[in-house]
Amino acid sequence: PVGRRFVKESLAMVRALSAGAKPSFLKKMVSGGKAAYEDVEGLTVSLGVIYALLLPTAMNLQNVGFDDGVQSKNFMLMLCTQPDFRSYVVETMTDPSTGDVGSYAPEAFDWNVTLGRGMVLNTKTILESDSSVWKWDGGHPEALYKCGEVKEIAATARALHEQFPKWRSDAYALMNPEVPLWSDHLSAMTSFGMCIFMSGLLGSLMLYISLSLSSGREDESGKTLERWNSLGFPILGLNLAFLMAAIIVLLFANDAYSESQDPFFLRSSRM
Repeated sequence: PVGRRFVKESLAMVRALSAGAKPSFLKKMVSGGKAAYEDVEGLTVSLGVIYALLLPTAMNLQNVGFDDGVQSKNFMLMLCTQPDFRSYVVETMTDPSTGDVGSYAPEAFDWNVTLGRGMVLNTKTILESDSSVWKWDGGHPEALYKCGEVKEIAATARALHEQFPKWRSDAYALMNPEVPLWSDHLSAMTSFGMCIFMSGLLGSLMLYISLSLSSGREDESGKTLERWNSLGFPILGLNLAFLMAAIIVLLFANDAYSESQDPFFLRSSRM
């Protein structure tokens, strides 16, 4: 009921403001009175409840942003933007003395991936290709979209990710902090969203405490609530704007995470 009331009142306010008029309930809340106090209180509580409901979603998204799916996108992004990393992959997988290839004895890594009907993808050839294939060297995380649309690159990254030692990818990224990572891209959005959600939740709590401690409920003349509204109502509107911004950030963060879990998200039929 609280959520439905909040949505109904918000839509009414948006429609009225777009028509150049003040909605009646807005006039009533600003002018004060017992009914106005209940409206202000309900709107404040509704905002706090929505913040509280969405905060666990943002928190969970922040906590799962380093799983295997995200790490696979990190690997592809480093291949797409770092020529030194591509050379490092070739060097590591070619030299059997590294001990990374083969379970119990050094053995040469087979770069050829058979794809049926006589098709063979030579992943080493793709890695050693020039800028005609790798056009995004030094790019930002968004370079993953265009890079991953190249089917040979997408297949090469998928084939090598399972074979290349993860600790070597991690060590390379740690030694080269300027390297863009999909996990950094996702973490930046989730952290920003968490900050907005926490700020909004605390703001709603402080507004509710302030409103409850005032004598606006007992003052039937509405003067106390009118004075409270002079400062509280603009803050309430700002809190609503924060909520909309947080939802938009959460939408983009969730989209980035969902893409990391799907190796086929860059197929042309799904863009």
